[in-house]
Amino acid sequence: MIYPWDFQYGKLEARIRASPGSGVVSTILLAGPDPADELDWEWVGKDTWTAQSMYFVKGQRVDPKAAFFRTPGNTSEDMAAGFHNYAIELNKDSVKWYIDDLLTRTLPKLDGVPFPSGACRARMGVWDGSQSSGWAGTVDWSKGPFTAEMQWFKFTPYCETLE
Repeated sequence: MIYPWDFQYGKLEARIRASPGSGVVSTILLAGPDPADELDWEWVGKDTWTAQSMYFVKGQRVDPKAAFFRTPGNTSEDMAAGFHNYAIELNKDSVKWYIDDLLTRTLPKLDGVPFPSGACRARMGVWDGSQSSGWAGTVDWSKGPFTAEMQWFKFTPYCETLE
């Protein structure tokens, strides 16, 4: 799914159940035109107990590693067994990632450090991670179909006031 309108700043929210299965990657993301700035949540089907947040600037990964998160609270949950709320919020001076309405990560905009301010279109999908250097595993197509589910999607664009 691709949201058909671009924006500059805003918050993407969705209630999602990730797809299980080795090699299967579920994602919601904000991406710009190629070479793309990108902000994402990804769930790798071989480990549905964690979600990954990553970002790219001009198609290049700035973070050497993804940041991994479990569901908030005292007990971790299988993110493919039930629905959870996920959000990515892009502001002019930061990016914030949320799980179940709780802030899990903040990326501040710092002088001299690449920042993904061009991530301007919302997307959601499931993709085959088999060809991604092994980190996602290999899809066993005999166990398909592989489906991530979304109960709802909300996008709130932010408007800047001119001084």
